[in-house]
Amino acid sequence: MKTMVLIHGWGTDGRIWQRQVAAFQDQLQVLTPTISAWKPRLLRDYLQGLPLGESLLVGWSLGGMLLLETLAQMKVSPGGLVLVGTCASFCRHADYPWGQPAAVVRAMRRALQDDPRKVLEDFAFRCLAPGEENFRPETAALFGSTAPPDNLGPGLNYLLSQDLRPQLSQVPGAAVIIQGDQDRIVPPAQAEFLKERIPDARLYLLPGAGHLPFVTQARAFNEMLREWIEGGGSGS
Repeated sequence: MKTMVLIHGWGTDGRIWQRQVAAFQDQLQVLTPTISAWKPRLLRDYLQGLPLGESLLVGWSLGGMLLLETLAQMKVSPGGLVLVGTCASFCRHADYPWGQPAAVVRAMRRALQDDPRKVLEDFAFRCLAPGEENFRPETAALFGSTAPPDNLGPGLNYLLSQDLRPQLSQVPGAAVIIQGDQDRIVPPAQAEFLKERIPDARLYLLPGAGHLPFVTQARAFNEMLREWIEGGGSGS
């Protein structure tokens, strides 16, 4: 494996992966692009410039959804695929009860017009599980000052409208799913759904972790990535 590409989620940018950059930058090229628009065409263009067969792609939350959609369209297998706190549909449906109520996302979208900083702060703290309160200052900083402002509303629109369930069987290559078992943003049932429908996917739950396991449990998270890289993708 020569390259690791880390795709951030809503309300942040590539700097949220600082612990992974520090852990792996001496081992392989680590790329943390900032997503300027939640459009698979743009991510596809970026990925096509990489040695995809020798790249480990890691997507978190909305970034993981965008990565899934892009790979399903490209039909090209990366060297490896890791999904963190990712779901097939962020919002619930009559036949899909595990998502968030669409009304909650619409309320966030309306509130962005008046006080985007508070919306980001509230979301950031919901990303933390009980017992992770000591990460509140860092989490507030990661969400409060790094997100591209013009990308917040479109990101919520993506979460409201996108349903990737029909595309999951088209995702090339086996995926590793890393999920906090106390995630309040994307509940573990969402990860179970992905595991059952992405061919050959594997699921690893991190006990006590919320929606930011690569921050709050960085050592365990990085060890999972390291074992995958050093094991040639065999997992553990």
